[in-house]
Amino acid sequence: MYAHYVSGVLRRMKRSRLTVEQRQELARRHAVGEDVNTLSKAYQVTIRQVYRVLADEKGDTRGRARVSKSVSFRAPTGEIDAFLASARGVGITGSSQAFRALVRMALGLFELFPNQLEDFNRSVWLIGKEGQLLNQLAKSVHKGKLRLTDEDRILLSKCIDVNKRLYDELRDILDEAKTRRGYALSQLSRAKGQGDG
Repeated sequence: MYAHYVSGVLRRMKRSRLTVEQRQELARRHAVGEDVNTLSKAYQVTIRQVYRVLADEKGDTRGRARVSKSVSFRAPTGEIDAFLASARGVGITGSSQAFRALVRMALGLFELFPNQLEDFNRSVWLIGKEGQLLNQLAKSVHKGKLRLTDEDRILLSKCIDVNKRLYDELRDILDEAKTRRGYALSQLSRAKGQGDG
């Protein structure tokens, strides 16, 4: 039953994800007089999402805090088509997202592609579970149920610290990737992780 619920939510979310181009087109159509109900049906998103996109495009939300700049350049059509095809291969459907990912990688930033999100999310969840097990072990030591040498206690403490730092860093990368691509999967993935346990 839970798997059915998750797949239903994912299907709805997949339908409602808009590319940068679609968001701009939606705002243009609204500016020339199309009402929010029509736009909601046309883009298969909720009316609330239409209002959110319109606010984003006007710069009325925190999501627009980072200033963006439109860039154009010339390149052979074959090269552009090949690049966009390879981007589609990793789950990037919009050309703006594809070129932004390229810019981020050229700057040396870590880029998490849409087709990697589920596997990466699962890995983060597993690292979090390992942290819980390490904490349970530390509690057993603290309560005297398990005896460790001083060296082993220090090692256990270091393992807990490293696990916590790794989990926090990976969680930040995952949350940033989801936010950047318009994913709202954080709560769903956490709920899915709890359901797996």
